[in-house]
Amino acid sequence: MNERDHVIWHVRCHPDTSPDAYRDILDLAAEFTPTAQPLPPTALVAQLRGASRVFPEAPRRLAQRFQLQAIATYGVRVHSCVADTWSTAATASAHTGPSGVLRLPDHRAVETFLHPLPVDTVHGIGPAQTDTLRRFGLHTAGALAAMPEDVVCRLLGGKKGRLLRDRARGIDPVRSPHTGCPSRPARTPASPGTSATRRACARPCWIW
Repeated sequence: MNERDHVIWHVRCHPDTSPDAYRDILDLAAEFTPTAQPLPPTALVAQLRGASRVFPEAPRRLAQRFQLQAIATYGVRVHSCVADTWSTAATASAHTGPSGVLRLPDHRAVETFLHPLPVDTVHGIGPAQTDTLRRFGLHTAGALAAMPEDVVCRLLGGKKGRLLRDRARGIDPVRSPHTGCPSRPARTPASPGTSATRRACARPCWIW
């Protein structure tokens, strides 16, 4: 698979990001790719395959460019991951480290990243399922990934068990969260110093 193909980009804003600032980030993401999809209250997911036709950068560099633009223009810190499935990207965007940007370019990198994580970080797992797995000594995503499928299905149920085990292995047949396009947060009227005003003034800074 080409470095630029089928890459899912998951972005998290800081939890205290205001609705107006969140919308600014959504608008900024739309300048990078038309597939940017809101995941309220403070996240978004997008497909970067089309963006590579407009921007010359590889996916990681594109995510870094977005991160710099977000902080420079709106003062909003974002963390993001680019991976081959949206569930892996969503998990990893919460564990990017100081750089704030993580790229998992292949399955080996995905496994290396996911397997040491606590089992409750697997995307979509709930408290009851986490407790069940921990009672049986499964404390990490890697331990869940290594368990035979039939055992996991008995513990968590067939469909859910298979899905969570696959996600712990960096596999997800679902290419997007399928949430549709939720309505974006309504803006408050712009006034001097608001994000809307900063956006208008900052347009000429689009030079990276």
